[in-house]
Amino acid sequence: MWRHAPGGFKVKADNTPIPEKRDHGPLPLFYKEPVLLRFEEHGEAALLPARNFDFAREAVAVPLCISEFAVAMRHYPIVFAMEDNAPPIALVGIRRHDNLFVALDGTWRPGTYIPAYLRRYPFIVTETHDRTRQFLSVDRRSERFVACASTHKNAERLFDADGNASTTAKSAMAFCHAYHMDQTATVAFCQALIAAKLLTPYHAEFQLPDGSRHQVNGFQSVDEKAFRALSAKTVADWHVKGWLDLVTIHLLSQRSFQNLLDLNAQRANERKALV
Repeated sequence: MWRHAPGGFKVKADNTPIPEKRDHGPLPLFYKEPVLLRFEEHGEAALLPARNFDFAREAVAVPLCISEFAVAMRHYPIVFAMEDNAPPIALVGIRRHDNLFVALDGTWRPGTYIPAYLRRYPFIVTETHDRTRQFLSVDRRSERFVACASTHKNAERLFDADGNASTTAKSAMAFCHAYHMDQTATVAFCQALIAAKLLTPYHAEFQLPDGSRHQVNGFQSVDEKAFRALSAKTVADWHVKGWLDLVTIHLLSQRSFQNLLDLNAQRANERKALV
């Protein structure tokens, strides 16, 4: 569900091999049609300024990287997906298809952290097969992507007239590169959790003000008892890597579940006011 899609970004003609278009399985969350950004095909393409987060309105969980744990814990419970690499995710909703942090007008809830995964969209990065070069793609079905800059006011071009990357494209590539590096470190942390057999199915049950009862499951969390029983050697190793802090932050973030309940009640009142 969280895997990268094929794609690439070529600033100008050279001998660098471009990743071939092929079926890589499920597309990443939110991405519908990522395509290679190439001057030959997208010389007039541009990006509209960010307006809202409607594309994430139905998401109840958003991917996180470990560098985001400390700030994200204040707003979201941090759990781990039920997938091979158990990637960390921020819970943003408790009801199906209802992201509590996307307001009715599409804006993200003020004063709360916006995960980097959302800020990266509609761009995404991938590597060549030998992992020596990275390329940039864009989801051309994003509302922000336009094929011709001249037809849209305030559109930011992705290439200049000579085929070089624009400032917008360079910034996107830099952000995607940083995200890719952070994601690599995140995978290493999650693989360590799996190897240490610390992850256990996550389950939360709660009652809403209207008396209805709901459950949140389908995710994983760290078994605190197993965490406290780690060997001295593992504890020392994880301390050096900063992983002990990450586990502690993850466990503390569970307190943010009450935040979801409060926001859900607020959302219910907002909907009643519209009736």
